[in-house]
Amino acid sequence: MLNGGLIEGQEVCGAPVQGLLTCLPSVQPPNPTPPTPDCCAAIKKGDENCLCAYKDSPQLPKYGIDKALFLALPTKCGLPPCPP
Repeated sequence: MLNGGLIEGQEVCGAPVQGLLTCLPSVQPPNPTPPTPDCCAAIKKGDENCLCAYKDSPQLPKYGIDKALFLALPTKCGLPPCPP
């Protein structure tokens, strides 16, 4: 079991959860870190529109995820920004 009851090997929008978990330090204030190669690789494996749809999820604050940092992550990984 991993954070929030997620099972190892599980995917969200086609992106491996284990890889997405490496993104947490990049989307949590007060001192976010640049995304790691593992984080960016996980995001690139996932469906961008599906992942971006989480921008309004009530789950983000439960994990301490800042919406603005979340929305900046694709660009920091060399992907197009989430649509508005």
